[in-house]
Amino acid sequence: MGSKTRIVILRMKEIIYTVVFIILAVCMIFFLIFMFSHNKGADTSDQSSAATYVPGVYTTSIMLGDEQVDLQVTVDENHINGVTIQPLEESITTMYPLLGSCLENISSQLADGIPLSEVTTDESSQYTASVLLKAIDQALEKAVK
Repeated sequence: MGSKTRIVILRMKEIIYTVVFIILAVCMIFFLIFMFSHNKGADTSDQSSAATYVPGVYTTSIMLGDEQVDLQVTVDENHINGVTIQPLEESITTMYPLLGSCLENISSQLADGIPLSEVTTDESSQYTASVLLKAIDQALEKAVK
Protein backbone atom coordinates (compact mmCIF):
# COMPACT_ATOMS: atom_id res chain seq x y z
CA MET A 1 0.00 0.00 0.00
CA GLY A 2 2.91 2.32 0.63
CA SER A 3 3.99 2.05 -2.98
CA LYS A 4 0.63 3.30 -4.27
CA THR A 5 0.95 6.38 -2.07
CA ARG A 6 4.37 7.11 -3.53
CA ILE A 7 3.02 6.93 -7.05
CA VAL A 8 0.20 9.32 -6.11
CA ILE A 9 2.68 11.71 -4.44
CA LEU A 10 4.91 11.74 -7.53
CA ARG A 11 1.91 12.43 -9.73
CA MET A 12 0.80 15.17 -7.34
CA LYS A 13 4.26 16.78 -7.55
CA GLU A 14 4.05 16.71 -11.34
CA ILE A 15 0.60 18.30 -11.21
CA ILE A 16 1.81 20.99 -8.81
CA TYR A 17 4.85 21.77 -11.00
CA THR A 18 2.63 21.94 -14.09
CA VAL A 19 0.18 24.31 -12.38
CA VAL A 20 3.02 26.54 -11.16
CA PHE A 21 4.54 26.73 -14.66
CA ILE A 22 1.14 27.52 -16.20
CA ILE A 23 0.60 30.32 -13.67
CA LEU A 24 4.06 31.73 -14.43
CA ALA A 25 3.40 31.56 -18.17
CA VAL A 26 0.07 33.40 -17.81
CA CYS A 27 1.71 36.08 -15.63
CA MET A 28 4.49 36.51 -18.20
CA ILE A 29 1.97 36.89 -21.02
CA PHE A 30 0.05 39.55 -19.07
CA PHE A 31 3.31 41.33 -18.25
CA LEU A 32 4.40 41.38 -21.91
CA ILE A 33 1.01 42.63 -23.08
CA PHE A 34 1.05 45.38 -20.47
CA MET A 35 4.63 46.34 -21.29
CA PHE A 36 4.12 46.64 -25.05
CA SER A 37 0.70 48.27 -24.89
CA HIS A 38 2.02 50.84 -22.40
CA ASN A 39 4.85 51.91 -24.76
CA LYS A 40 2.47 52.51 -27.65
CA GLY A 41 0.45 54.95 -25.57
CA ALA A 42 3.57 56.82 -24.46
CA ASP A 43 4.79 57.22 -28.06
CA THR A 44 1.54 58.80 -29.21
CA SER A 45 1.54 61.26 -26.30
CA ASP A 46 5.14 62.27 -27.08
CA GLN A 47 4.22 62.98 -30.70
CA SER A 48 1.23 65.09 -29.74
CA SER A 49 3.22 67.14 -27.24
CA ALA A 50 6.06 67.77 -29.72
CA ALA A 51 4.04 70.31 -31.70
CA THR A 52 3.10 72.72 -28.93
CA TYR A 53 5.61 75.59 -29.12
CA VAL A 54 4.83 79.28 -28.92
CA PRO A 55 6.71 80.79 -31.91
CA GLY A 56 9.66 82.96 -30.97
CA VAL A 57 13.26 83.08 -29.82
CA TYR A 58 14.01 81.65 -26.39
CA THR A 59 17.26 82.22 -24.52
CA THR A 60 19.16 80.33 -21.85
CA SER A 61 22.46 81.40 -20.31
CA ILE A 62 25.47 79.08 -20.12
CA MET A 63 28.56 79.71 -18.02
CA LEU A 64 31.72 78.72 -19.91
CA GLY A 65 34.55 79.31 -17.51
CA ASP A 66 34.32 82.99 -16.57
CA GLU A 67 32.29 83.90 -19.65
CA GLN A 68 28.52 83.86 -19.85
CA VAL A 69 26.98 83.19 -23.25
CA ASP A 70 23.35 83.06 -24.31
CA LEU A 71 22.03 80.07 -26.21
CA GLN A 72 19.13 81.14 -28.43
CA VAL A 73 16.60 78.62 -29.71
CA THR A 74 14.31 79.77 -32.51
CA VAL A 75 11.02 77.87 -32.83
CA ASP A 76 7.82 78.15 -34.77
CA GLU A 77 4.53 76.51 -33.87
CA ASN A 78 5.66 72.89 -34.35
CA HIS A 79 9.33 72.96 -35.33
CA ILE A 80 12.75 73.99 -34.01
CA ASN A 81 14.24 76.29 -36.64
CA GLY A 82 17.72 76.84 -35.24
CA VAL A 83 20.08 77.15 -32.30
CA THR A 84 22.75 79.85 -31.96
CA ILE A 85 25.11 81.17 -29.30
CA GLN A 86 25.33 84.92 -28.68
CA PRO A 87 27.93 86.38 -28.30
CA LEU A 88 30.34 83.80 -29.72
CA GLU A 89 33.60 85.62 -29.14
CA GLU A 90 37.04 84.51 -30.22
CA SER A 91 38.14 83.84 -26.65
CA ILE A 92 35.28 81.36 -26.21
CA THR A 93 36.00 79.54 -29.48
CA THR A 94 39.68 79.36 -28.51
CA MET A 95 38.97 77.86 -25.08
CA TYR A 96 36.17 75.57 -26.35
CA PRO A 97 37.07 74.55 -29.92
CA LEU A 98 34.35 71.88 -30.21
CA LEU A 99 31.57 74.28 -29.25
CA GLY A 100 30.91 75.66 -32.72
CA SER A 101 30.98 72.37 -34.61
CA CYS A 102 28.92 70.59 -31.97
CA LEU A 103 26.33 73.37 -31.99
CA GLU A 104 26.08 73.26 -35.79
CA ASN A 105 25.61 69.47 -35.68
CA ILE A 106 22.86 69.67 -33.05
CA SER A 107 21.17 72.64 -34.74
CA SER A 108 21.03 70.91 -38.13
CA GLN A 109 19.57 67.74 -36.61
CA LEU A 110 16.90 69.71 -34.76
CA ALA A 111 16.09 71.71 -37.90
CA ASP A 112 15.63 68.41 -39.77
CA GLY A 113 12.91 67.46 -37.29
CA ILE A 114 14.83 65.02 -35.09
CA PRO A 115 13.50 65.15 -31.50
CA LEU A 116 15.88 66.49 -28.86
CA SER A 117 16.03 63.11 -27.10
CA GLU A 118 17.22 61.39 -30.31
CA VAL A 119 19.98 63.82 -31.31
CA THR A 120 23.28 62.01 -31.90
CA THR A 121 26.69 63.52 -31.25
CA ASP A 122 30.33 62.61 -31.77
CA GLU A 123 32.14 60.74 -29.03
CA SER A 124 34.82 63.41 -28.94
CA SER A 125 32.30 66.11 -27.98
CA GLN A 126 30.03 64.28 -25.52
CA TYR A 127 30.54 66.73 -22.66
CA THR A 128 30.05 69.78 -24.87
CA ALA A 129 26.96 68.21 -26.44
CA SER A 130 25.46 67.36 -23.04
CA VAL A 131 25.87 70.97 -21.87
CA LEU A 132 24.30 72.29 -25.08
CA LEU A 133 21.43 69.77 -25.06
CA LYS A 134 20.62 70.61 -21.43
CA ALA A 135 20.57 74.32 -22.27
CA ILE A 136 18.39 73.71 -25.35
CA ASP A 137 15.99 71.70 -23.22
CA GLN A 138 15.78 74.56 -20.70
CA ALA A 139 15.03 77.02 -23.49
CA LEU A 140 12.37 74.74 -24.99
CA GLU A 141 10.66 74.49 -21.60
CA LYS A 142 10.00 78.23 -21.94
CA ALA A 143 8.58 77.70 -25.44
CA VAL A 144 6.03 75.04 -24.52
CA LYS A 145 2.41 76.23 -24.61
